[in-house]
Amino acid sequence: MTFSITSAAANLYKDIELGAKEGLRLFVKYAGSGDSGGFSLGVTPAVPEENDFIQEVEGLKFFVKAEESWFAENMKLDYDEKTDYFSCQIPGLA
Repeated sequence: MTFSITSAAANLYKDIELGAKEGLRLFVKYAGSGDSGGFSLGVTPAVPEENDFIQEVEGLKFFVKAEESWFAENMKLDYDEKTDYFSCQIPGLA
């Protein structure tokens, strides 16, 4: 499974206080309606487990639970500092 997070996007999360073993869990959540059919990306501090998909960017561990990999496959998170625009491309929700 692959997903990408640019350094610029990762830096947006550096202010979140994490425990020594914690990372940032990326998950799909239902949040009403809209272009994505009501689904959006959730981010929460948590401890990754053995079968989770983990990617480290800018010293932060981002991870997705194995059973939720369907939504994160080929996901791309990016941030443009010049325009202050956060881009979240999730092909699994298209």
